[in-house]
This record gives sequence, structure tokens and C-alpha cells, in this order.
Amino acid sequence: MALNFKNLNVASLDYTDIVRSLKNFLKQEPTLADLDFNNEASAVSLLCDILATGAAYNGIYAQLGYKESFLSTANLLQSVVGNAANRSVLLSVKESASTSVNISLTGITLEAFTPFDAVTPDGSNIFFYNLEDIVGPTSASTTLYSGSNASEYTQWDFNTQSITLPLTVDPRTIKMYSVNPSGDVFVWTRVEKSQVSLAESENSSYNYFVKNTVNGYLVSANLPETYDIPYEDTVYIRAVESNGNQGNGATIIPPTGVTFLTTPNPQNGFNEISVGFAKSRVIFDDNSQKRCVTLRDYVDAILASGIEGTDDESAITVQPNSIPCTIKIYVNNLSLANQTKLMEYLAARAVAGITLIYSQ
Repeated sequence: MALNFKNLNVASLDYTDIVRSLKNFLKQEPTLADLDFNNEASAVSLLCDILATGAAYNGIYAQLGYKESFLSTANLLQSVVGNAANRSVLLSVKESASTSVNISLTGITLEAFTPFDAVTPDGSNIFFYNLEDIVGPTSASTTLYSGSNASEYTQWDFNTQSITLPLTVDPRTIKMYSVNPSGDVFVWTRVEKSQVSLAESENSSYNYFVKNTVNGYLVSANLPETYDIPYEDTVYIRAVESNGNQGNGATIIPPTGVTFLTTPNPQNGFNEISVGFAKSRVIFDDNSQKRCVTLRDYVDAILASGIEGTDDESAITVQPNSIPCTIKIYVNNLSLANQTKLMEYLAARAVAGITLIYSQ
């Protein structure tokens, strides 16, 4: 039986179309002329239904696989996270509210991950946490992160020199520690694998990085010249469990011995990023090394900023000004406060010699 398979079209994702195409194709074969393809109860019709079902499933799986493999066509957040992992870009799936604050200590040591009581605008009680030890008496600047609790993870894989943390943690708060058999504690230095040279870090022997995996955040010390942690050592990772936007606008209460010299204003917590925001963050971080060179870089940077009101590309205008080396930035209906935030955010990412103005 010689069949012209060019006439067979089963690429449709619609089951009914596949059945119709298959039957019409087989009807053209003279040796099958006595088979009753039009009778839904016939054996050959049942066989076509079975073949069409398999073709439909395979078509859907292939279409989904190919589409979700590329950042430009992916529609699932997990797929974008997977793309971020392949590009060594850290994509935060969920972030807590945070705030930078100046504090004064009177004769105490503020240990890392000390809980600060806080009250949300709706009256709920939550916590904020600092990430660094601060020895008093002193004045210092620190960042506080909202969270449901501070967790400790000890399932370190000594073969891969890594551990995977759940996506529920705020990746900005991940801190790595090791303890040798003598009881000496080492606080490791976090570096960005794709952007920071080990020679530039504080201690090239104790470096770690954090990157995405599909199901969590990979914390790894698998870097050139980094200290290879032996089985005799103990490794633990600390991180704040994110509570998303719950801490936005909360009132933070300093613990005993701590005084706020500036008023905390926790903001920018979010429960889960949108697919569009995730794509823009990966594109910007991967293509431009967090620097704006082209006009498109500015658009991607604005979309990746996380500032409220900047997630709609159609509302963003970036264009050169009549004055050389000046770029005009504008976002429709952006509040005055967020305009200021946006320009400060972009100023830190513009190359030298470029002036940014907020104007239509």
C-alpha cells in the first residue's frame, strides 16, 4: 500500500480535525474502499479515534514543550524560572516587604535574624528580620525584611557542594554558614556567579552563589578556588520565609536596646510575580548585565523594576531628547512617589554620561 503522506495533516491540536483528516486520507486508498469510515460504530472508525487520540496528545505535549522552552513564547511561570536558571539569573518568585533604616544600639549586639515586632495596616502582627550581626554601642544602617519566620536548612549535599531551598523563602535573605570541627564559624560571602569576579569578593575561599532551579533556589559553593567543604564540617543556611505583600506599610517596633534614627517604610512586597514581569527581569538581567545601553534596555528595566504601575509595556515611553545624551522616560498614570522611585532606580543603571528626565 503506497500512501502519499504529504496529504496527511495531523498537526492540528483539535481532536475532531485530526479524526477528519485521518479518515479522509485513508479513504483515498483503493484497498480500503470497502471499509465503513462514516459509521461511528465500525471497527475502522474506532481505530481512527484511537490513532487520533494519540496524535492529539503528542501534538499538545510537543507544542507545550517547544513553546515553554523559549523565553519569548513561554506562558508558565515555572518555564520562565527554568529559563532564568539556565541563564544564571536570579529571579525572585516571591519577595517580602523590606526597608532600609538607620539604627542606634546602646550596649547590645544585634544578632543576625533578630525578629522585630511589627503591625500591618490591617492590625495583624508580623515580624521583620535583619541579616547581619551589628555590635553595639554603635549607629549603623541595616535592611529589614518581613517574613513569617527565619528558617534554618542543614541538608547540605557535600558531593555537589549545594543545597536547594524552597521557593517560599525570600532569596534576598539567604545566608550561608559553616562550622569546622574546632567550632570556628565562617560567614560566607555571597557573589553573583555571572557578574562578580571572585577576585573582587571579600574572601575568595568562602564564596557562594544563589540561582534558580525549577522547584527552588540552588545555594552552591561550587566555584573555582572556593573552599571545598569536607564532610567533617557542618553547613547551615538561614533565610526568611516570605510573607509576600503582608508587610507593606507595616509599623515596625524596635526591640529593647535598639532605636530607629530614621522612620522605616517597608514596601515592595509581592505574593507572586506575573509571567510578564518575570520575562522582563530575565531579559534585562541576562542581556544588559543590569545596565541600560539601548532604549529597549530602559523599557526592560522599567518592566523589571517591580515598582507599582510599571508592569504595562504599552504605558511606557522611552525616547531620546533633543538635547544630546538625554533620554526621556514616561509611564502613563504613574504616581509622583513612584516617578521618583523609578528615576532613582534607572539612574543607578544608566551608563556614564547619560542624563535621564521624566517627561512625555
